[in-house]
Amino acid sequence: MEPTTFALFRNNFLPLSETFIHDELRFHERYTGVVFARRHLNADVFPGHEVHAADGAGANSPASLLYGATGLYAPFFREFFTRRFALVHAHFGHNGLYALPYAVAARLPLVVTVHGRDVTILTGPDRHKPEFWYYSLRARQLFARTNLFLAASTELAELLVEAGCDPEKIRIHRLGVDLSNFAFRESEPEENGSAQTPQVLMVGRFVKKKGFHYGLRAFAAALSSGVSARCRLIGDGPERGALEQLVRDLGIADRVVFSGSVPHAAVREAMNESALLLAPSMVAPNMDRESGLIVAKEAAAVGLPVVAHWHGGLPDIVDDGVTGFLVPERDLGRLTDRLSRLLGDRQLRVGFGRAAREKMERDYDIRIANRRLEGFYDEVLSGWTRR
Repeated sequence: MEPTTFALFRNNFLPLSETFIHDELRFHERYTGVVFARRHLNADVFPGHEVHAADGAGANSPASLLYGATGLYAPFFREFFTRRFALVHAHFGHNGLYALPYAVAARLPLVVTVHGRDVTILTGPDRHKPEFWYYSLRARQLFARTNLFLAASTELAELLVEAGCDPEKIRIHRLGVDLSNFAFRESEPEENGSAQTPQVLMVGRFVKKKGFHYGLRAFAAALSSGVSARCRLIGDGPERGALEQLVRDLGIADRVVFSGSVPHAAVREAMNESALLLAPSMVAPNMDRESGLIVAKEAAAVGLPVVAHWHGGLPDIVDDGVTGFLVPERDLGRLTDRLSRLLGDRQLRVGFGRAAREKMERDYDIRIANRRLEGFYDEVLSGWTRR
C-alpha cells in the first residue's frame, strides 16, 4: 500500500540542531513527507528528502523575499494543486503561518508542532518587539484554523492554552530519538587501564535559557569541594563571551574547554567520552524555556546520567534518583551537591546510565514516537471534511 503524502513546512530546512525533524521524516511507516522551505540548508548532512525551496530562485530574489515576508510563493501553490496531499504539518508556530495559506487554498487540515520559544513569545514580553508583531497578531488566526497542535511537554501544552489555544486541539507528543545512532556504552572510557578524570558535558546554544552560567558555577563549586573533573561545552551563541569570562573569573579555565559548534557525530563522540550530561535549563528573563530537550534524550540513550533543573520537559526525560538528578531552578547548592555526588561515584553513574538507556528504549524510540505521530495524523484525517 502506498504511503499517504503530507506537506511539511520548515522555514529553514534544516539547521544542524534539528536532527529530530530529519529523523521524524525518515521513520514514517504509513506516511511520507514533502518539504516546503524558504531555504534548503545542509543537504549533505540531511539527505533523502524531497525539498521545495523558495531560495531556488536566489536567496535575495523578489520571490524569495516575498515568501520570507508573507509565506506566499507561486511554485508552492502549483505543487499543492497538482499533487494530492492529505494534510499539512508545520514545525514551530511561526512556520504554521507559512503553511496556513496553502492549507486554506487546498482545503487541507493543518497540524502544528510547537517547541517552546514559539509559544513563550506569545505570553512573554517579547511579543511587543517589532520582529514578533506579525506572529503575535496572527496567532489567533493560527489557533482558529489549525486542527491539531502537538506540544513537546505538558508544561508547553499549558502555556499554549494560556496563549489562547483551545485545549481540545492540543495533544502531547514527545519527540523520539533514533536509538540506532546511539550505541549504549557499557562502561566509561579508560586511559592506560585506569579510569579517566570524569568529564562533565554541556551541549546547546549559548543562550540564557540553557542556564550554562549556573552549570559552570556548580562545576566550580564541585571542584572546590575536592572533586576531580573537567568540563566541555559544545555550542555557540550570544552568551559565549560572558561564559568565557565567567570561567576566567571562577579560576577554572584549565578545567573547561569550549568546543564551539560541531557536527552531530562529534556530539555523540563527546557523549561517549563523558561521565554525565549537565542540563541546567531555566526560564530566561524573556520567558523563553525548554520543552523536550533532545540532547538529554540522546545522552540517556548512550547511557549518560543527566543532572538537570526541574524545568520544561526535563522531568519527563529524567527520573530523579533513577536515571539522573533533578533540582529546582536556580538552586545552586543542590545542583552542586548532585553534581558532586555523581562525579564522585562511578558505580552510581553506571547504574543511572543503564536505567536511562532502558527508559529511552521504552518511551522515546523514534519508531514508537512516529507511530504515535501517525496516530495523530489519522485522528485529524478521520474528523476532516474537505470544505
